[in-house]
Amino acid sequence: MAARHSTKEERALNTIRVSVADMIALRIRARGSSPALPEFLYQSLPVSALSLLTTLPGGNFPVSIPHQRQPAMGFPIEKSPPATAEGWVLVYSLRPDRFYEAVEVLFEGRKYGIEDFRRLASRRVESQAGLLRAIPGRHMYLAPTIELWGAIAADCGYVVADPDKMPAEITPEIRKIREGSLTSGVIARVPFQTSDKLPAGSIAFAQVELALEPQPGPQCGWTGFDEHQKNREARSRPPAAILPDFIEWAERLRIECGCQSWVFRPGMLFGDQVEWWGDGNLRRTLHEGLDFAQGRQTGGGIQSILQGTPVRAMADGEVVSLLDDFLGKTVVVRHAAIPKTNGTVFHTLYSHIQPEIGPSCRLAKGRMLGRVAKSTAAGAPAHLHMTGAWIPGSTQPSEITMERINPGYVPIVLADFNPLLRK
Repeated sequence: MAARHSTKEERALNTIRVSVADMIALRIRARGSSPALPEFLYQSLPVSALSLLTTLPGGNFPVSIPHQRQPAMGFPIEKSPPATAEGWVLVYSLRPDRFYEAVEVLFEGRKYGIEDFRRLASRRVESQAGLLRAIPGRHMYLAPTIELWGAIAADCGYVVADPDKMPAEITPEIRKIREGSLTSGVIARVPFQTSDKLPAGSIAFAQVELALEPQPGPQCGWTGFDEHQKNREARSRPPAAILPDFIEWAERLRIECGCQSWVFRPGMLFGDQVEWWGDGNLRRTLHEGLDFAQGRQTGGGIQSILQGTPVRAMADGEVVSLLDDFLGKTVVVRHAAIPKTNGTVFHTLYSHIQPEIGPSCRLAKGRMLGRVAKSTAAGAPAHLHMTGAWIPGSTQPSEITMERINPGYVPIVLADFNPLLRK
């Protein structure tokens, strides 16, 4: 799939910003009473990377040019302007939503607006190298980590494809990364792009295809990113069998919490990208579930969920794991009676609690799992985080980790209960 070119009007909607993953790597993601964020960030790129701007995808969504996310990948982002620059420098400005967005370019001693520099880059690349085109049957490959796949998904599947840093075949190193504990679980590929004047290839934006097979090859079933996301969204629906159980479970939790109704603020719902407490900082990943933290009192006031509030099983199942999380423990319950035709089994996870039950315990609906834990030095108030997840039936309990209950881990599909709350 070649990088999609777009009209001038479409391209004006597109932005380049620093990903949350890279802000974490740069240690500039705010939390609690951390120092003020720098107003600007600076990313140095070589002249050969001018082709990035000619392949910048159109559409109303942001993309990012990576910092050093994985070994030998990315272009460094600094907190101060470089003393000298042989290529060009993207200048990012801090926005009110705490993202950094590219606002200007430093090149050959001058400052350019982003749109003006896009036009300049297009003219230079076309005159010196010609228009880039995908070479049929030639690809470059990578095995994204969970963190990198999260950044790719946030960029609508687009990556910066650099022929000098991405192999033209699935190497043993790529297979080794894919088998690691922090892998996304996929191997991805992008088309090799070049021009008649530049046969060696060029740095370009391209949208990934991916393969879930254990040993994928060039001819296996590669899935386009847009199709993958559409399939994943369809698979994120909670099973019909558990919907009445969820409603009953949330109602009983409300009664035992002592509030009249639940309150869900921005940051508490599935897929939200900010924290609902403190300064409303960006989350490391999109929110994996629901936070039951506040309820409305009879008189209209808001009360927080109390430490010690009972947490019960949503449906019949078996405790398969107890995991450490940043406020307490997470109890993982497998609901073997709710399988799916694709071989996955539905699980519910109850986080930030003090468990009163152990692994391998079979339990009935409504059985006590534990109690809401107290707030800790981590900064978040006491609350119950609930996640639903479709997990492959072949997954062993030891393979279910907090790192993998993450939108960046592809084999596990997290369930979206938001529509049920809206009803």
